[in-house]
Amino acid sequence: MLNNDNSVFLIHNNKSVTYNEFKQTVQKQISYIKTLNANEIVLSGDDTYVLLVNLFSCMYLNIPSVLITDKTRLQYVDGCYVDKVVDSFAPSELGSIDYDYIISFLTSGSTGIPKKINISINNLIAEASDMIEAIDFSSASQFITTTTLAHHYGCTVCLFVPMLLKCPINTKRIYFPEEMIMPNSVLVSSPSFLNKLAKYSVLPPQVPVIITSAGAKLDDKDFEYWNKQTKIVDMYGCTETGVLAFKDSDTSYMKLLKRVELKDNIVKCPYTQYEEFQLSDKIEILPDGIRIMGRSDRVVKIQEERISLTEIENYINQFEEVDKAYSLKIGEKLACMVVLTLEGKEKLIKSGLFEFIKYLKSNLKQKTRIVPQKWKFTDEIPLNNMGKPDNEYISSLFNTNLTLPLVKSRKDRELELVFLRDSNFLKGHFTNYPIVPGVVQLYFACFYINELFGTKLDIGQLKKIKFSNLMFPDKDIDLVFTEKNDSILYKYQKGDKVYSSGQFPKVNIFDGSSQC
Repeated sequence: MLNNDNSVFLIHNNKSVTYNEFKQTVQKQISYIKTLNANEIVLSGDDTYVLLVNLFSCMYLNIPSVLITDKTRLQYVDGCYVDKVVDSFAPSELGSIDYDYIISFLTSGSTGIPKKINISINNLIAEASDMIEAIDFSSASQFITTTTLAHHYGCTVCLFVPMLLKCPINTKRIYFPEEMIMPNSVLVSSPSFLNKLAKYSVLPPQVPVIITSAGAKLDDKDFEYWNKQTKIVDMYGCTETGVLAFKDSDTSYMKLLKRVELKDNIVKCPYTQYEEFQLSDKIEILPDGIRIMGRSDRVVKIQEERISLTEIENYINQFEEVDKAYSLKIGEKLACMVVLTLEGKEKLIKSGLFEFIKYLKSNLKQKTRIVPQKWKFTDEIPLNNMGKPDNEYISSLFNTNLTLPLVKSRKDRELELVFLRDSNFLKGHFTNYPIVPGVVQLYFACFYINELFGTKLDIGQLKKIKFSNLMFPDKDIDLVFTEKNDSILYKYQKGDKVYSSGQFPKVNIFDGSSQC
């Protein structure tokens, strides 16, 4: 599978790595992995180069491998976790790779509970081969990605497709558009990343010649934006089956890959270990392809009644105050997270939280008997790195005891907030002269630092706390973050007036070392 020549396999740290050079690294890593005496190896997608070296080492050793997106998923897997490359060992013989070798991916599905999905090398090669036949990649000089190779989609499109094409893979993970300086690249990405760029009409220094997107449907307006800039390919599938269909032109339907058979939502294809797989989406079969009508598995039972979460969202999205809604079941109650329009935010501040929710619920009751009992208002629906709503994180927000402040706007590392007057933390604090408690200010400074910087801090790590002025509810407040040396500084302010400030240590959530 790995070529025996000096053609370029990877671009790592801006340097070319040939197939032969990569294989020499793998030979040393094999010697290291042998010392672990592991029956299963767990690899994360945090570092593409480390994942690739260890994945191929496991392939040659025929040791089962489980790929997780990042270290936060370790709690769901067993096995020996390896997150480093060791070059101090003598090289081992490579032998050969069995193409029936299984790579396991984790998927959460609609339940939020991760499960292991097994895919063979043969499955991945079949999927990649059919993609290459359907999509013209001939103009590509290298593959880059914003997502991780620990996803089935990322592994196929950013590893097996370029390997079959003999096109270099750039191991640098793309986080910001300004990092895309590679000419004639293929960008393997997700709807969440592409949406943010399209929303503000941001183009990278070098627009990729092809952009692929998967994990969730790319919004029509985002597809239209990118379709004007370059070749955009919106892919449809799931972890269990791989990519089944794609859209690469301005049509309302998707084209099936050539070896995909689909009838009555039962799919058969050589990309999966399943002889046949029942898709959970509502799919309309057309003469030239398929149209995805919506997810049928988003049905929950509340008060002995079956409720379609999608239907609830559609009702809520009809409000002129609502930009986007996402509903889910929390415990035995229906919950809804809502992104408001500018008019909606102004109405919420003017009427108050309780009256605004009462207004939404009373109007919803005209369309459905079961209405959300839990509500959160945010400026965006939290998504995972594949562009799907992050159910685990969203659930944690609903379990947060404090009322979230209303985010009116955000730019880079500055948020414009309003602490609403009927927030639960203002009860009894004080009735005739409410002020935002200092502990609440500390909590949300920590909360937004964790969200923006990918950290996992708590307010116990806070230093140099200073309260300068009283902060009142229903007032626009800017929460500004800056990085200085090994610290993240925060400041609540409005204009020249500072309300409070402090600093946290800069600690990444993914810090850690290998473990077995």
